[in-house]
Amino acid sequence: MAVEVDILTALKPIIVLIAFSALTPIIGYVEGKLKSKHASGIFATIGFLVTLALVIDMYMHLPAGGFTSSFPGFGPPLGVELRIDALSMFMIALFCGIGFLVSIYSIKYMEHDTGLDRYYTMLLLLVAGMVGVAIAGDFFTLFVFWELMSIASYSLVSFRKYRWEPIEAGFKYLVMSTLGSLIALLGIALLYGYAGTLNFSALSVIFSKPTVDPAYCYIVITLILVGFGVTASIVPFHTWLPDAHPAAPSSISAMLSGLVIKAAVYAIARSVFTIFAPSVFNYGIVLVVFAIITATVANVKALLQRDIKRLLAFSSTVNIGFIIFGLGVAAYGMHLWATTGANLALTASVIGLIGALMHILSHAIGKGLLFLAAGSFITRAKTRNIYDLEGVGRAMPWTGASFSIGLLSLAGTPPLAGFVSKFLLLMAGYSVGDLFMNIATSLMLVNSVFATAYYLRLLQVCVIRPKGDKVKAIKEASAIIVVPLVLLMIALIVIGCYPWPLVDMAQKAAFTLFQVP
Repeated sequence: MAVEVDILTALKPIIVLIAFSALTPIIGYVEGKLKSKHASGIFATIGFLVTLALVIDMYMHLPAGGFTSSFPGFGPPLGVELRIDALSMFMIALFCGIGFLVSIYSIKYMEHDTGLDRYYTMLLLLVAGMVGVAIAGDFFTLFVFWELMSIASYSLVSFRKYRWEPIEAGFKYLVMSTLGSLIALLGIALLYGYAGTLNFSALSVIFSKPTVDPAYCYIVITLILVGFGVTASIVPFHTWLPDAHPAAPSSISAMLSGLVIKAAVYAIARSVFTIFAPSVFNYGIVLVVFAIITATVANVKALLQRDIKRLLAFSSTVNIGFIIFGLGVAAYGMHLWATTGANLALTASVIGLIGALMHILSHAIGKGLLFLAAGSFITRAKTRNIYDLEGVGRAMPWTGASFSIGLLSLAGTPPLAGFVSKFLLLMAGYSVGDLFMNIATSLMLVNSVFATAYYLRLLQVCVIRPKGDKVKAIKEASAIIVVPLVLLMIALIVIGCYPWPLVDMAQKAAFTLFQVP
């Protein structure tokens, strides 16, 4: 049973982030007067640190049923509701943790740019928006914070507005994401038109009744999947991502691939699984098919890239395919259990969802690490061409070692975090036990092996080969840049060697998503 708390308690992390974002321009003004380069970055990092401490405290005191909160006199089913449970906390901790490390990295990485107060303001608002999406208990609240997240991310992609590339990529992202938001909004409008409420719990009760029209429900599911799927970078709605990554600062690439696209996957999972119980609605097949197409298409595109950031962008789309596959296995297994009583399918369903959450975690850490390391390489070598970065990892040993661990983790090499999540996903798929899922899981296994090819190519070119002519004179990055990389590298190793505490967190989050009020 959820514990009711006052609205300010539930909003503490968001209040802190927004307060620091509001004060950052003032710090930037003082920074300009004092001719200092780092004041706004340090201030924003303190904001993230305070938020992270609040999130840890909230998790330590989280009751089994989580927290709920609403505005006095304006609560559910028509009013605003916030819901903080194990799944919300899993995502919030990830958002704030990666945001904190990216903020540290940005202090040195962004020092040659101007307008840094605006950069850190948008970075704080970006994380505030994602936290809001994670704690929303209704579609109105989710959509408000979704737009905050989206506006901040558009601005950060286009931050270096004196170049044509960021402007073009940011505009493309703006147009595609706006269209996706409108499609999702249409689905939300259809839900409200049918049920008269936007509250997740109330909607789940209404759409669990046998009198509901299945065709209507599948139309809404499709609209939500496509609408949020644009930001999630699901094929064929992914084309903004490989343009946005090369154009954005590498710190923002880490946020986009590590967090923003995961917030979109969360929005899909939270809304669809909560409202349309997979035991009743058979949409698992669609998710699995989308996952296979997404991973396959993005793998082929990644293999053809010479731009390191474009390759990593397509790799992010591949891994979104693996996460969607986990959600598909969970939905498919739950429906199979409900219709046939196969207990093994139910077990596979839970493992699939745990695997999806663990892959959200392992990919966020691994891909965040890779983009931050690639940003260090590019800053020193002044090129994004993979073959011009030959041997750069030898010239920058700490960055090169971190980059290597990130690549090996995404390739699924034991004993790293990526191996744990991929093992859980494949085990879940094969555990379902029917022909369709065996074939689908085998295709995902082939995609995993295929992806290893370009991860090893990057490792071989950038780290194993002797230093090329263009990198012989460069040196290791600043300690402020290296520290976040090393911390992320350590996280991948520790999670891979001792995953049980995080698997336990993911299991609690998975059970939360399967609960029907």
